[in-house]
Amino acid sequence: MENAYTDRKFLYLIDSSEETDLVKDILKSPLGLASEVIKRLFEERFEELKDDLDEIKQFAAGIDKAQKLAAGYALASYYPSMFAFHQYFHSSFRARQGKVLEKMIQNILKQYAHCDQVPVRNTDRLSIVCDIFDVVKFPILDIDAMGTSSRNKKTIAIQLRSRDDTGGTTAKGSLVDFLRELLRLKKIPRNDILYLVCIWDAREAHQKLSTVKKMFSALQDSIEMQEDEFHNIMEQEIQLQKNISLKMAYGTDQIAAALFEWIDDKNEKVLESISTIVSLVSNWDDLWVSYAVASLELEIATFSGKSNVRLLNKYYDKIGISFNFTSYQALTDSIDRIL
Repeated sequence: MENAYTDRKFLYLIDSSEETDLVKDILKSPLGLASEVIKRLFEERFEELKDDLDEIKQFAAGIDKAQKLAAGYALASYYPSMFAFHQYFHSSFRARQGKVLEKMIQNILKQYAHCDQVPVRNTDRLSIVCDIFDVVKFPILDIDAMGTSSRNKKTIAIQLRSRDDTGGTTAKGSLVDFLRELLRLKKIPRNDILYLVCIWDAREAHQKLSTVKKMFSALQDSIEMQEDEFHNIMEQEIQLQKNISLKMAYGTDQIAAALFEWIDDKNEKVLESISTIVSLVSNWDDLWVSYAVASLELEIATFSGKSNVRLLNKYYDKIGISFNFTSYQALTDSIDRIL
């Protein structure tokens, strides 16, 4: 049957393949959010999100006043649930988008940089550090990605930020917390280590100088270097002590170029690797559809007292036609028949 409806690609339902499995792995965290939204939608559990709002939002966001007016005033009745749902969604997504970037970088290190060790768990990254420095333990600090080439005896530690205008002084200085602890070990690592600070979305990079200053301030007690010399990290790799170097990359082009320089065999495919993966993970609909539909359903439920989910389930039970999950094409065909 020819599909007469808008074509959409739902990763949760699509057939497994090498490419699809890779995309699902990279998008695992936001896919999880889509799943949570869908479950809340079908279980009609959006109202309980209001209970998770802290006391400050009750007065600072006007929740208290809206609830007092709710009886007989649909707009006021709608506001607390609407606010709670969008707060829940965006707070959750904000944390999850960083996971996508981490997965993308990990994939590049595996596929292009010939790293035989690309640990997913931070505890495993800390174990690699302990091995390289021959120490028993290392402070429990996070590093976003790490890759090691045992053959070449080199390791890259990557700290990622989506933009440079998020977070204040503490956040900017924290970019090098992990590096500062490496330097404080006062030991020469058995591998050459590049500590790469990456700002994914450069935009105008208007806080670049401020970020570098805060990084220098955090490291100045552990390095023998003047601030003007330290600023070279914006242009080139600088050595802080034997076998430990630092570089900063703004934007995906610079990130790809920094990885290209780090890879010994000069594999030029890495220069296009980020844009290739971005293109690969851009064609999916699970999250935006679930979020948009849930937003509309929350409004409909408040203003009309009805639920399209309930109506769909009612009619689905009535007609007695089952969805066919044997393949993605069979599933879409069965959806068309049911519609």
